[in-house]
Amino acid sequence: MLNRKSIKTQFIVIFTAIILTSIIATIVTYFVGFIIFTSIEYKKIYPANYYEKKIPNIENYIRRKGESLLNIKEKSNIEKIIPSQGITYQIIDQDGDILYGTEFQKFINNKEDLYKKINTNQGLNGRYVHIVPIIDKHGKIAGAVLLYYKLVPYYQSTTIKLIFTVILLSPFLYIIFFTILFSKKFVRDIKKPIDMLIEASEKIKQKNLDFNIDYKAKNEFGSLCEAFDDMKNELKRSLISQWKLEQQRHDMVEALAHDLKTPLSIIQGYTESLLESNLNDKEKLERYLNVIKNSTFRALQMIKEMLYTAEIESYNLSLEVVPIDINSFIQQKVESYKIISKSKNIDFKVKIFDVMPDKKTCYCDKNKLERILDNIVLNSIRYTPYKGVININIDIREEKINFTICDTGKGFSNKDLANLFNKFYKGDEARSTKEGHIGLGLYTAKKLVELHGGTIKAYNFEKGGACISFNIRNYFK
Repeated sequence: MLNRKSIKTQFIVIFTAIILTSIIATIVTYFVGFIIFTSIEYKKIYPANYYEKKIPNIENYIRRKGESLLNIKEKSNIEKIIPSQGITYQIIDQDGDILYGTEFQKFINNKEDLYKKINTNQGLNGRYVHIVPIIDKHGKIAGAVLLYYKLVPYYQSTTIKLIFTVILLSPFLYIIFFTILFSKKFVRDIKKPIDMLIEASEKIKQKNLDFNIDYKAKNEFGSLCEAFDDMKNELKRSLISQWKLEQQRHDMVEALAHDLKTPLSIIQGYTESLLESNLNDKEKLERYLNVIKNSTFRALQMIKEMLYTAEIESYNLSLEVVPIDINSFIQQKVESYKIISKSKNIDFKVKIFDVMPDKKTCYCDKNKLERILDNIVLNSIRYTPYKGVININIDIREEKINFTICDTGKGFSNKDLANLFNKFYKGDEARSTKEGHIGLGLYTAKKLVELHGGTIKAYNFEKGGACISFNIRNYFK
């Protein structure tokens, strides 16, 4: 369709259409006019010299009347002889002064000029002036009659003249007509996308971004509408992202306030009990102070976790790559995990597959890797039953290091798998916050893995239990 073409192409097509239709219409009009004026109206058109041929009769009348024509009373009589159409006249005296007539442009300036131009035809701005002398009874020139006329066709009726004029001007009239006609269509075609953009702008002003600009064309307006729609979608994504960020901040404050409430309430309760009780009871004092100490520690751990999460999200966190011996590193971590899970008597099984046995050193951020493992393994310890097993498998490659941690717990629910790495997500709604857990562990682990250029996923092991696999880049030098 034409309205889907470029503006340049539309303009060229419309301009060509205007010229062609005007030419065709003009040819038809001229042909019809030719038929009319040659067959029907021809006799109503006077030839170009029609009025010139009347001048001899007018001259005879002037010679018969003589100097009496110098009297204005003769005006009505001479105008009966001179046609009202086609010829204008003026009567002058011998000095060239105009006495009366239907032409008032001075042509004879003085007597000498009169004698010079008498009985001649003079050209004047596309007209001709025929000068007829007025002779008195003594045979002298007493004045003159100036007859003005043109050598052009004349029409007996104004209607024929009007029709002939319209036919002559028809090319220009057709150009104007077809320009207006085609320009309306052109304006209508370009007005559609413009109206869409105006309407879209109003919707954006009203904070409504749920719309699409339904205009597809390979032209300037199509590109503009597409760019506007992309801008709208980008703005929508930006606003949604901003809304999510605000919601996350709100959730963070709400979660921190909720989770800090328990340890702070314990601290307050035990502090008030100490203030109201006998401080000489050292055993009770020590027991209460230990509870306060532990609650304070849990509160501080929560705050540190929140601050660390905020630091990760600030995009200012960077890697501090150092060489580490994975074997030694994992053995040390497993020893610490055994101490933490001693009450559950959990068995840790570690398998390391190294495709580069000659290169025992790997390169990564040791502190951040330690935090990733801590967050994942401590989460597994919480859900691994008494005398359960936690398997830690490591596959060392030249470019990546792959980790898989599986436990023999109850595994992840479908809800867990969909939300496990979301901020503030707590898989077990019934679990209290007595261990300082606020749902940031796996979220933090995911962010740190991505900082290492890796990926992380969670799934259930075929034989039961939960598994989390992740990989990080080996910044091998």
